[in-house]
Amino acid sequence: MAFEGFPLIVGWELTLACNLRCRHCASSAGLPRDGELTIEQCLALCDQFPDLLVQEVDFTGGEPLLKSGWEKIAARLRDRRIQTRMITNGANLSAETVARMKDSGLQTVAVSLDGLETTHDHVRGIDGMFRRVVEGLDRLLAAGLNPAVITAVSGLSVSELPRIYRLLRSIGVNVWQIQHLLPSGRGLESTELHLHEDQYFEMGQFALATALETRGTEFDLRTADSCGYFLTDQKWESEWCGCSAGISGVGIMSDGKVKGCLSMPDDLVEGDLREHDLWDIWFRPGAFAYTRDWDPSLLGENCAGCEHAEECRGGCTSMSYAITGVTRNDPYCFHGIRQRQAAGKPTRLCREELVQVAC
Repeated sequence: MAFEGFPLIVGWELTLACNLRCRHCASSAGLPRDGELTIEQCLALCDQFPDLLVQEVDFTGGEPLLKSGWEKIAARLRDRRIQTRMITNGANLSAETVARMKDSGLQTVAVSLDGLETTHDHVRGIDGMFRRVVEGLDRLLAAGLNPAVITAVSGLSVSELPRIYRLLRSIGVNVWQIQHLLPSGRGLESTELHLHEDQYFEMGQFALATALETRGTEFDLRTADSCGYFLTDQKWESEWCGCSAGISGVGIMSDGKVKGCLSMPDDLVEGDLREHDLWDIWFRPGAFAYTRDWDPSLLGENCAGCEHAEECRGGCTSMSYAITGVTRNDPYCFHGIRQRQAAGKPTRLCREELVQVAC
């Protein structure tokens, strides 16, 4: 049976170039990829999106602000009635840049903040980055751009989450996404940033308590990338129905390669936009098999036999592949942790060991 879904949300890596060398960067960003798409090619790609029912495009990098002409891409999508959002490291949120963001029609600007001052500056590798981010958030708020903050939670920042929350509330940021650091790229070697099971569970408990506390208020706490699934029986976020990569979302790399999610490794590429239209890549028979071809027998050892298998389908594909080398086998699972703790089984998430051998 032919697949009938559409890529409603597109993650678009405008460039792999970056002005920072963050310790946790899963894509080891820094230099541009060879053969990155030109502005003309990017604009032509925008024109393919309406037929695929694309509703939202999220610009990422690298640092997307380093892509010359990014405003033209955002404006083209605005003209196609497609919402645009940008994720930035916040190093260059000057008044001029913020004005360009607003003029180009960006609906949301999400800024990375990965801890309090000492932690954030350490992770980002530059003293003063924390203050630059806070100043940039102030400029975005003043311009009416309603910024979001994204925190990649690490072993250094998990205990800081309550204070980060109070900071965001104090400056007027009302959208906060927390997610577990993906152990890939430079993040694989930065072992001091890796979360152990107890820290991962602490992050989940904080997220649950904060989400319940702020329910019905203007504050919106979100979780992503292997965080938030089956922590308790309380429903505190939208239902998790398995990884959306290749189901309702797609990732476009800066050189035109396509994969289900930009967090996935480059060896899971599904096609090349220089050779085929996105429509043909998306609807190619056999494409995105790791999510579309679902069967419980395909679950890895971490997930086989789980009572939540039909809903969860093995958790986050990117996290599963990064840690275990296979899909449908995400070891970062609150339910799995509880089951192991109840049975008195030892931790399975020691990252120092996982660097050498998959769990």
